[in-house]
Amino acid sequence: MTNIKNIAVAVASIVIFTNITHAQTLKASYSVNYEEPLKVKYLGDEDKYLLFEVTLQSNIPTNTLFAISDKNEGEFYSSFLAASLKPRTFKIEKRGNDQVLNFKLVAGKKTYLKTFTVNTSVVEKTIVAEHDITKL
Repeated sequence: MTNIKNIAVAVASIVIFTNITHAQTLKASYSVNYEEPLKVKYLGDEDKYLLFEVTLQSNIPTNTLFAISDKNEGEFYSSFLAASLKPRTFKIEKRGNDQVLNFKLVAGKKTYLKTFTVNTSVVEKTIVAEHDITKL
């Protein structure tokens, strides 16, 4: 009878130990999908104009302020916009060498800023660089 008890205790111990080690090896996997509410894409240039595609994501609150400004000229476009997944195209006049364009979205207490630097060389080649800044 003691052998049966010893065997039963050994089997129970093995089963419990196996369950404990198996439970410890499982890892939890978490992921967060975050989409920035402002997407600005440089499409190219057309004669004396630069083309940009702007998309506002659907997760932004209503009555958000969207503005486009030039470092030298100041703000030249401002509007309260509702969220829309439909992209809008903006045609902006080239203003000499080293033009800096800021696309700004103010949603609640957060400000999203995309900056594009435009360099036009003598051979009429336009180079645009993009920079992202998010203020919380």
